Amino acid sequence: MSSAGVDTRVRQQRRAFPRPWLAGARSMASTSESGDPEKLWPSVRALLATHGVDAKTLMPGSGPRGGLTKADVLVAVGVVDPAHLKTIGLVRAANAGRVKPTIEDVKPRTLMEDYAYGLAEGQEETDEGVSKMRRVIASRLAESKGGNPHAYASVDVDVEEVAALRKRVLDEHGVKVSVNDCVMYAVGRALREVPELNAGWDEKTSSATEFKDVDVCVAVATEDGLITPIVSKADRKSLTEIGAEVKALAKKAREGSLKPHEFMGGSFSVSNLGMFGIDSFSAILNPPQGAILAVGAGKDRVVLVDGQPATRLTMTATVSVDRRVGDEADAAKWLDAFAAQFKSTADWRVV
Repeated sequence: MSSAGVDTRVRQQRRAFPRPWLAGARSMASTSESGDPEKLWPSVRALLATHGVDAKTLMPGSGPRGGLTKADVLVAVGVVDPAHLKTIGLVRAANAGRVKPTIEDVKPRTLMEDYAYGLAEGQEETDEGVSKMRRVIASRLAESKGGNPHAYASVDVDVEEVAALRKRVLDEHGVKVSVNDCVMYAVGRALREVPELNAGWDEKTSSATEFKDVDVCVAVATEDGLITPIVSKADRKSLTEIGAEVKALAKKAREGSLKPHEFMGGSFSVSNLGMFGIDSFSAILNPPQGAILAVGAGKDRVVLVDGQPATRLTMTATVSVDRRVGDEADAAKWLDAFAAQFKSTADWRVV
C-alpha cells in the first residue's frame, strides 16, 4: 500500500473513532477563557467566595475573551496592588492587555513569600533585633536536627526519695540542693556505669568517640538564649559540690562572664524544664555530644506498688541519642541505670 493510501486510512480512522479527551480539553479551555460568569476556574471561584464578590460585577476580565482571572479578583478587592502582582506569580502582559501566568505560577511560594502575601491581606509585623548568640544557637540547632539522626527513649522515674534526701541535706549540712542538682548527680553516676552514652560523633573520622571524662553540661536560660555551662568530672563529685558548682555557673552565665572552657565542650547535656511545669519533652542533640537528657516536672501519679495502687512522685526523663553513637538498646540501658540511682539515695555521697 502506498504512503498516500496509509494517510487516507488514518484520517478515516480518526473520523470513525473520535477523541473525547481532546473535546474535553477544548471545553476546559473554553470554560477558563470565556467571559461567562458561570464558567470560571475553581481557584477564581474560591477567591470570589472568600471575599464575597459577585463575578458579574468584575466582567469582563483581563483574560482571553474577557475571562476573569485570579489577578482581576485580587486587584479588585484591594488585596494586591497591580504593581506587585509579580510577587505572587502573575505578571501583566504589556501588549496583550491581560494578566497571563508566568513560570512562577507553577513554582510553589517559599515560606517568606507566603508570609509577605499574608501581610498584604492586613497582617502586621514588627522587626525585632536578634542577638549574635541567638543566631549561633539557631544555626547550631538547625544543623544538629537536620544532620544528626536522633533516636529517643523515655522512662518514668520514681523520685519519691528525693524530697526526703533534700530535707536531710538541709537539716544535717544546712545546704539547699535542688531537684536539678539531684538529676545532675544521678546523670554522672549513670554515665560512669553505662559509658556508651558518654560519647560523641567525630565528623572528621566518621566514627563514634568515647569521652575520657564525664563532663555534664546543664542548660541555663539567659536573656540571649540557652547556654550550657559544664560541670566537669560530675561522676566524681558529691551532691553538694555539684549543687554549688551549678549555682555558680548559672550566675556567671546570666552575667555573661563564663570563660570558654566553662561552656565549650562537655560529653553529655541535661535540659530540665520541670520548674516550668512541663511534663515531658525531647531535646535536640548538642554536637559533637552523642546524647542529651530532657527532664520534666515531678508530679504525683498513681502507680502500682507491690501490686497495689499508690501515689508516687514521678518525673518523665527522655534521652535523645545520636543513632550513629548508640542505639535504642543503649539508651534503654542508660535510662535504667539513671532511674535506679533514685531508688538508693541513702547511699549518695552528699558532701
